[in-house]
Amino acid sequence: MSIDFEEIVAQHKQLIYFHIHKLHIKDRNGDFFAEGLEALWKACESYNPDMGKLSTYISWKIRNALIDAIRREATASKYDQLYIQDQITTPLHTEDLIEDHYLWEQVKGILTTNQWKWVYYFIIQDLSVEQIAKVEGVTRDAVKNWGRHAKKKLRGLLEEIGEF
Repeated sequence: MSIDFEEIVAQHKQLIYFHIHKLHIKDRNGDFFAEGLEALWKACESYNPDMGKLSTYISWKIRNALIDAIRREATASKYDQLYIQDQITTPLHTEDLIEDHYLWEQVKGILTTNQWKWVYYFIIQDLSVEQIAKVEGVTRDAVKNWGRHAKKKLRGLLEEIGEF
């Protein structure tokens, strides 16, 4: 095409926003707008005047690209949720990573379930707070709170036996 792409973007930017709005997309990061721009570029590259009006073709390409992006995002989200569910339902296999079972059973005995999860994931599995929150389906603050209380109990235990 002989028209500059920046001019085409200026002419059709509102069309991209129209389709984003029409498809009820929340585009906080601008990812869907970028998809629309890419579709606009591809439409300009592949346009054949025998196919009909350019504006109709551009609108069709943008709308279909946005729908494809919604589907990709939904599929990725579905797989993320399946992974999280799998992690939640998979029992903790402490025997695989823990060498001193007696010590860890004592530690587990003084902690709540969530505090033990923090010890297991953070100390034994070496996961980040963010990863633990995602696996457990809770906020980062909740995980930090588990750790804060677990550390407090463990310090108390060490003070009792004179190791701290």
